Amino acid sequence: MSTLQTRVTFGIILFAMFFGILLLDSVFRTDIGFGCLAILAGGIGLYEFYNIASKNGFSPFRISGIAAGVWLFVSYWLSVRNNPGADYHFFRQETIVILIFWLLLIQAFTRGTQDAIKNIAVTVLGIFYVNFLLSFAIALRHLPQGICILILVLLVSKFGDIGGYLLGRKYGRHKLAKVISPNKTIEGACFSVLSSVLIALIFNLIPQTRVISVPWSLVFGAVVGFSSLLGDLAESLLKRDAHVKDSSHLVPAFGGILDVIDCLLVSMPVAYYFLVFFKLV
Repeated sequence: MSTLQTRVTFGIILFAMFFGILLLDSVFRTDIGFGCLAILAGGIGLYEFYNIASKNGFSPFRISGIAAGVWLFVSYWLSVRNNPGADYHFFRQETIVILIFWLLLIQAFTRGTQDAIKNIAVTVLGIFYVNFLLSFAIALRHLPQGICILILVLLVSKFGDIGGYLLGRKYGRHKLAKVISPNKTIEGACFSVLSSVLIALIFNLIPQTRVISVPWSLVFGAVVGFSSLLGDLAESLLKRDAHVKDSSHLVPAFGGILDVIDCLLVSMPVAYYFLVFFKLV
């Protein structure tokens, strides 16, 4: 089976799993399935981030970082689901204070002074990059029409990625960011954004799934599609710095969980603030 066929096969499987969980949540009027899926993705994604960092000479505190990231995510999720209208912050002050003191202590007593700043900084960076950005999935889920919004953001992000990949391979001639991602082209990036706009338009033309008006959907597709592209490039930057191709080999033809959700880590926060800022939900 070719790489493209493998990507299509496993892409369909991943989409089916995601939509199946959302469907079950919708039937039972809950968000437990989606919340657990997000926690699992965040935990694995953070583990993969720390592995990438270790390839580049860092020594993050994996267990402490993953435990703190999952705890912060769960705390935020429970707060939002118990009172959706309230304004909650992901980084709870008391948890951050405890985390920093804990990291300082275990650095001092287990590793001494060597690379203390680097080890603590990369541990906290991983929590911010993976768990904090992923927490916007929970924020989107608890907006009015949250399930439709989540599906819209996923489709706009992923089909933009697919459109850019397929059409970029065929028509791409000019490199977009050769140092960061040698295979990406300017033509592919343009096709990616255009695909995102098309998906956003089609999604909002269907009465049963409409979230925003047609004119706004064009802007939404362009902005979220472009941010999705930036999310992909951001992870490529991290992997290029560590000289690794994939975050792991967990998902055949895709790499790791972080490779699957990289575009969403940027597109979901952008989508959330876009909808809230323009008061579209």
